[in-house]
Formats: sequence, C-alpha cells, structure tokens
Amino acid sequence: ATAVCLYLACLRAGLVYLPLNTGYQQRELSYFLLDAKPRVIVCSPDAMGSMSAIATPRMRIFTLDDRDQGSLINEIRTCFEDFTAVPVQEGDLAAILYTSGTTGRSKGAMLSHGNLAANALTLGEYWGFSAADVLYHALPIYHVHGLFVAIHCVLLSGSRMWFCSRFDVREALELLPRSSVMMGVPTFYTRVLANPEFGRKHCATVRVFISGSAPLLPETFAAFEERTGVRILERYGMTETGMNTSNPLFGERIGG
Repeated sequence: ATAVCLYLACLRAGLVYLPLNTGYQQRELSYFLLDAKPRVIVCSPDAMGSMSAIATPRMRIFTLDDRDQGSLINEIRTCFEDFTAVPVQEGDLAAILYTSGTTGRSKGAMLSHGNLAANALTLGEYWGFSAADVLYHALPIYHVHGLFVAIHCVLLSGSRMWFCSRFDVREALELLPRSSVMMGVPTFYTRVLANPEFGRKHCATVRVFISGSAPLLPETFAAFEERTGVRILERYGMTETGMNTSNPLFGERIGG
C-alpha cells in the first residue's frame, strides 16, 4: 500500500515514476538506472548493497520493506504534513515503463499524465466500474496491468479492492465470493481451473473476469466458461500506450 502512495505522491509532486520488476538482477538494473538516470531510488533493504554498487553519486537511495519500514519512512516523518500539488499539463511526463525488449534492448516508454488519465477514465466507463465494486487484485504493481489498469479503475470509481501481495489459489477461492471483478493474467485462470474445488459458487458475485498481459489460450477460455458459465473478458494493450482494445462488457466475447 505504501508503494501505491509513493506512486500517487510522485504524480502530485510532478515527478516521474519508474517502477522496476523486483526480480531484476544487478546487470539488468544497471542498464535501467544508467539509461533513466533517476535522482531518487527506493528499494528493499536487501537490495541496498547491489543498488549502491551501481548507483551514481547523484542518485539518492532510500529503503522500504514489506512492513512499511525503512529509511524512506524515517525521512517522511521529517516532512511537512501539508502539500500543495504541483500543476501539470496533459502532455507532461508522469511515468516511464520499460518495454519487454522483444525487438532488442528494453526501451523506456514515456507516459504522460494525459495518457494515464484517458486510459483510466475510458476503462472505468467501458468496464462499468462503480463505487459498489470490489476488485480482487493479486497482480504486481511494476507494470501497466497491476498499477495503471487495476488500481486506476478502483481509485477513479471509488470502489474497493482486495490488495494481495501475490496470487494464491486458496486465497482467491476465499475472496472471489466477496468480489465483483477479477483482473488477472492467463496463468491465474489456468491455476484456478486446476483446482477441482473451483466452480460456479466462487463466481456468483463476480460480474466480470478480465484477462490480459499475455494471450489467453482458447482452451482456457472454453474450459473456464464450461466450469463457471462465465466468459472471460480479454483486452489488449502495450507498455507504450496502455490499453488499446477490449472485448465488450455487454455483448459477444471472443476467445483468443
């Protein structure tokens, strides 16, 4: 939750937010840091040593662990409680996300405030988000799907979410009956289908299951519909653009 607050704080302060996969190795991190040249780095205490080894003297490093402890929190305690948001224009840079690097080295996709807002407002409306919704969210927040798509839809609609640190099938079966939306990658759906207990009773309150970030196999689409009576809604996007297209909320959804 503090990581989400840090992201929102960057937007309010007119800073540029750059999330990186927590699984990256030092060689990969070195490329991203030297390419983007951030002035501030926030990492887990365990990564402090490797980050210090590759950071330049101009980069200041803070730590933040999964219990909301670290030097970043200590620094926050010395700051003023009141803060006036920095005015920004639609075209101003809000975030940089590195592409998957399928056609060479990863490139930093520069996303503006207007891009993020347009995507979020459109998706919230197209997928029918409202304050009555509860999202089951178990996606990592270092890419478009988990951070921009899922969390933006929740924040801008005033809905709620189960914010899980990772995807766990048992936890999913427990929380889905108390949810109205699920967002996931295809492996989430193959894993729940692999559990023989999963069925219609877990989907009774869920109005839409959304899948993205990778292609959903037609077999998974068909198996999920056969088990639950529900058709998964697939959408397609890119790191450089956010979401580009979606199967309809109301109407025929086509697998694959």
